[in-house]
Amino acid sequence: MLQAPEVRRAVLDDVVILEIGTGAAVGYAGKLLRDAGATVVLVEHDGASEVSEAAARDLDAYMHGGKRSVTTRTWDLAAEHPALVARADAVVCDDPRLLEVARSLRNACPDLVVVSISDYGSTAPPTPANEFTLQAEAGLTALHPTGDLPPVVTGVPLGDLASAIHAAIGVVAGMMSREAGGGAEAATAPVDADVSRYESLVSSLQFPWVFAQHEQHTPYAIPVAPVPGIEEAADGWVCVVCVTPQQWIDFRTMAGVPELASPRYDQLIDRQDLIDELTPLIRSYTRQHTVDELVRAGAAARVPIVPVSTSTSVRDLPPYAERGSFVTHPDGFVQPRPAHRVDGVVWEPMPRPHRGEADAADWGPRPARQRRSPGDPQRPLRGTRVVEMGSFQAGPLVTRALAELGADVVKLESVMRPDLLRFGGPLAGTPEAWELGASFTGTNWGKRSLTADLKDADGSEIVRRLIASSDIVVENFSPRVLDSIGLDAAGIEELRPGAVVLRLPAWGSEGSWRDVPGFTYSADAACGMSDLTGYADGPPTVTGTTIDPIAAASSTLVALAAVRRQVLSGHGAHVEIPLCDVAIQLTAAPVIASSRTAVPISRRGNDSVSAVPQGVYRSKDQRWVALSVTDEQQWSSLSALLSQDLRSASPVDAPGGTLAWRTDHRDLVDQAVRALVASSSAEDVLETLRAVGIPATELGTGLDVHQDPRLIARGRTMTLPHVLNGDVVHLRAPVRLSFDSGDLPRHSPLFGEHNHEVLGELGYSADEIARLEDAGKIGVSPFGLPTRRVAGT
Repeated sequence: MLQAPEVRRAVLDDVVILEIGTGAAVGYAGKLLRDAGATVVLVEHDGASEVSEAAARDLDAYMHGGKRSVTTRTWDLAAEHPALVARADAVVCDDPRLLEVARSLRNACPDLVVVSISDYGSTAPPTPANEFTLQAEAGLTALHPTGDLPPVVTGVPLGDLASAIHAAIGVVAGMMSREAGGGAEAATAPVDADVSRYESLVSSLQFPWVFAQHEQHTPYAIPVAPVPGIEEAADGWVCVVCVTPQQWIDFRTMAGVPELASPRYDQLIDRQDLIDELTPLIRSYTRQHTVDELVRAGAAARVPIVPVSTSTSVRDLPPYAERGSFVTHPDGFVQPRPAHRVDGVVWEPMPRPHRGEADAADWGPRPARQRRSPGDPQRPLRGTRVVEMGSFQAGPLVTRALAELGADVVKLESVMRPDLLRFGGPLAGTPEAWELGASFTGTNWGKRSLTADLKDADGSEIVRRLIASSDIVVENFSPRVLDSIGLDAAGIEELRPGAVVLRLPAWGSEGSWRDVPGFTYSADAACGMSDLTGYADGPPTVTGTTIDPIAAASSTLVALAAVRRQVLSGHGAHVEIPLCDVAIQLTAAPVIASSRTAVPISRRGNDSVSAVPQGVYRSKDQRWVALSVTDEQQWSSLSALLSQDLRSASPVDAPGGTLAWRTDHRDLVDQAVRALVASSSAEDVLETLRAVGIPATELGTGLDVHQDPRLIARGRTMTLPHVLNGDVVHLRAPVRLSFDSGDLPRHSPLFGEHNHEVLGELGYSADEIARLEDAGKIGVSPFGLPTRRVAGT
């Protein structure tokens, strides 16, 4: 365990952040930074009204707990709060009208990091949009299986939440760039981080744009309908995950339904095509058992089966209840604690600050900080080595983000235990299939590949040498894997004092579920997000693979903060970010509300309490158009386009119709909008709607997002040549950093591609490497499968 006193301090406790704006994204970004230890100062206009509605007040208290508050009358913050501006390290803003206010603070504080959040990036042409239309355009709405009904939005504001995480990453990455040497000019060069909500949502997809470019490959699944998936039990719903062949074998053995043994069902992609045929067979088993019986049977068979939680039941799920994942706020409601836990650091919920309580605070000078020398402001992690011991997405996406910032990432696999994501996608019989999977190549660019078996003496020695020469260790295995071979946090600290150790177990390293297998679908169901998505009279809905990318982004933020402190002080950190704890951050709002009322908040299709009309409608040319009206000005513009019957039904004294009127007449309004959209092509109706300021978009899939002119103009696309896949366009992170050099990372590594290179760096001779190859302890193909490659290539 890490013992230095400084390790018990929060990882960002030397940082001061200004938060300017009133949107959920900037508030949540500030919360993430506050949870990591930063002093976050809310800048509140003196004339702004207080939050009055009870549920909104609780959410406001959750979002802003532990922050400080100053007031402004003129937005001339340098004049009103000069000491605070001089002390600040960064400012986060989500209001385009206030972005220039934020940037003007550099007149008093030249090296201030400025982070902005907007729908499509601050340089993109303005387009009417909101959370509903952004999810639809990005391709998330299309993922949800709804049968013959219109596609349905995810039941939580993923755009706000995902963009907030990337904004917080922009703060820390920007500070690391500022502190990374480069001479006096670099020390004062403005650092901007520009975050797009749309791109943040796209980043939570499992690379449909890469699927579209790979040959000899299964198509990207739209909608995402894993089979088995959300299944009905005798007393509720469960989520069953069988993404690997072994899991399917174990499930059908457990179920004992003879028809499931047909080879027609062996492949996941085939099961998805045969969902109508398979679902009755699967449910002939699940409906005979209670949720608890199915969960216990799954644990015994090592098949991931979890309950579909609601906003009231989620707190009682063992991985949450046993580990204290929910706490009581000082105001009396129940909230999730932060997803990350840093060894030795104590966190507790705090109240929202009173407005202006810090107006007279003494902020003191900014602390002296040692700049990293030699350092590279364009690649602030250059010179940092990362060991990745992970599989599938959550852990590997963290290390990909670190590689994008300049880290040397060594991906560790073994010949008999490769990352099984390699095999997802390529058609059966495709040569070198393990190098061709779209999900693998999308997740793993920027890395080197090394093979070594953790359970073998020679492999263990390789891994230990690698850890000893590294700065960061990232792993997302079940806790028992590394603990059983002495590579827990204490073991890693002994090999590399001051290392940053980042662990991403599915259900945490403690509690009765610590060794239960868990995947993104499992966390989706367990946190309540599946229950919040879908139609009110239909089943809960799997929301895609969004949990893994969001968990990875959350972990990247904490990893960067810990590495920054490592660079400045030499002290490391042991950080745990379970997948399940990231997931409950997404469903915090309904859980908070239900903790007051004991009434679950559940799915309601595309309906909203704050947006009417809101839905997905067929155009004349049979394309889906998503539309959402959130204020009376938008409604006034839309109502002028609708039928005379609807205009006649509106109140005479309120021709636009109030939200209350529109809600009471939701079916009438919906019918009129459906007729409007059906009367024209999607292109024409979108042009008409957007021209009058109404958020509307065609339903996207993500398959062609790499060709989006807005992303290309923002430099968010890059073409990486791959020795087997050819030239493939990938997407950069959704935070556009002003210091980014634009250098291309390496393509996803071939299996064992860098064995000779990395082992040589670890002190192995050519003869020793040859011995390891001859013994099959390192290799260039998983499971010893036939390959055209030879060792050392």
